[in-house]
Amino acid sequence: MAWGFSPHRHIHAKAWSFLPSAFREAWQPSPADLLRWATSADSRKHTDTLEAARHYLDLDDLPLHSPSLAGTTWANAQEVLTADDSTLSPRRLGVLPWELERAYWRMVAAWSPRDSSAPNLDRINRAAADFGHYLADAHVPLHTSGNYDGQRTNQRGIHALWETQAAEWLLVPENRKSCRPCSDRNVLLYDPVWTPWEAILESHELVDDVLLAEKQWREICQHRGHGFQRRGRTLALLPTPEALAVWDSLTKSTTWPRLCLASCRIAAGWHAAWVEAGSPRLTATQHIPWWEPWASYLPDAWQSKLRNWNQP
Repeated sequence: MAWGFSPHRHIHAKAWSFLPSAFREAWQPSPADLLRWATSADSRKHTDTLEAARHYLDLDDLPLHSPSLAGTTWANAQEVLTADDSTLSPRRLGVLPWELERAYWRMVAAWSPRDSSAPNLDRINRAAADFGHYLADAHVPLHTSGNYDGQRTNQRGIHALWETQAAEWLLVPENRKSCRPCSDRNVLLYDPVWTPWEAILESHELVDDVLLAEKQWREICQHRGHGFQRRGRTLALLPTPEALAVWDSLTKSTTWPRLCLASCRIAAGWHAAWVEAGSPRLTATQHIPWWEPWASYLPDAWQSKLRNWNQP
């Protein structure tokens, strides 16, 4: 799963902190509900057969001598991807940049419904969380390669190593670094077509370096680089903190900057969609607790406790 559950939530929380205060005040007082949906896109892979392709684009598997797909519409991309064999699915190599464009406009529609009804906070949070998830995935090198888990070079496990294990190690307080604040100019600029491609092409340039670093890391840490660690209710054999420190060095400490840049761009996309929708402001009545529609079915004592608990 890209970035792992904890890193995805951290990226969304960091993006929230980068938003202009006026936008946060217009949206909601806390990002808690938004963070709750941060990993929904990964969960949908188990029930939606179309979901997985929305998280990647295998640039190194594109048809030989095909024109650049950067900035193209999905209709034109389908023609390129099926030019050699019309029986192949155009989705086989992933649809990440086009899904990000669709996700952006879903956010705009959530903020400004076409039927002129009031925007729904839950719908906005879901749309924003999905957009943030896909854009975070675009900043992961292995999400731009057909060799996404090193299966072609006998390097299986590299996917989880880069995205989850190393990222979680970086989130430990003693290892955590600070992200440079996004300037107001960066936060206010987002292009729904070109920004996703910019992130994907940047990530793809790192693929060879990541694969080479894993080979060096395996030679250095193969004998004493793993240990049993508890994850939930189970014990798992995972890289030790010392081995992850070596990995971070071999990859030239590129993971944390990619995480920070993803957060900045997510904040930029959220803000741009809000401005595109006319910069609406949610009223207090639109910030309805998730349990309110079912409150009438609960005993009076429970209703009282829930309302008291929800008081600021």
